[in-house]
Amino acid sequence: MMDEVSDKEVSIIEESEPVLTYCYGKSVPCSHFHPLYAPNGQVVTEGIAETGQQHLPGICFTFGTVNDDSGKPVELHRSGTTLDRDPLKYSETEELAKIVSKITWKAANPVLTEISKVKVYPLQNDVRILDLTVILHAASNSMTFEGKIGLSYQAVEMEHRKAANASGKIGESEVNGQESEWATLCGINADTAIGVAILPHSANGQTLFLAEDAYKGSLFANAAPFTLNVNENRELNYRVLIYLGDLFTFDVWDHYQNYLTSNDVNL
Repeated sequence: MMDEVSDKEVSIIEESEPVLTYCYGKSVPCSHFHPLYAPNGQVVTEGIAETGQQHLPGICFTFGTVNDDSGKPVELHRSGTTLDRDPLKYSETEELAKIVSKITWKAANPVLTEISKVKVYPLQNDVRILDLTVILHAASNSMTFEGKIGLSYQAVEMEHRKAANASGKIGESEVNGQESEWATLCGINADTAIGVAILPHSANGQTLFLAEDAYKGSLFANAAPFTLNVNENRELNYRVLIYLGDLFTFDVWDHYQNYLTSNDVNL
């Protein structure tokens, strides 16, 4: 694999073929992965198409609404001089590429540190595996997180697009708002069945999936609300599968079990 680094993004390439781009510069509203490519080279993520769009771009982590000790919302600044980003660190081995980024979010004082650790694995037959660990640290004030906390996927337009979950539920009406070990969104793109699955680690706690497969095409793994005390960390782990196949030919359950038993949770 190869890393191409600029002051705003890192692109990962394997055997001259693009794998993904991690966008982290101040010009983007939130760090995210886009474009992200399937094993056959098809792009599976949408970017920022228009100002004020409701959906987040690509594969993106968000920490929802943040409240202080009194229950009042904390306005954390994401851009300008109040957003400090340490230099992004990256490394490469024969097995994988690893990216580590750190963001300090500010209000009146630095209040929240967000560290993202990413592992990109080599292509394995019909699936690409991406591991993400997010560590939130309360630097100066206790805070409560609620709302949309977790990992989202914004899908490209596909034919016959359907969401499904670990309980065997298929379709937006069956998957949306339901608790599940994992969920996936797949469809037909350029005559090929392609899917993306989000696998939250069981250590994250309860995960409620929000799904839309008819209009925009999106999937969100929503974690339960939590409180972060001063100098305390909250760690959330996810595995993302980008695969060739459909709901009946690709075994997400097998990959989920492998994830739970692997030693790669703490990156």
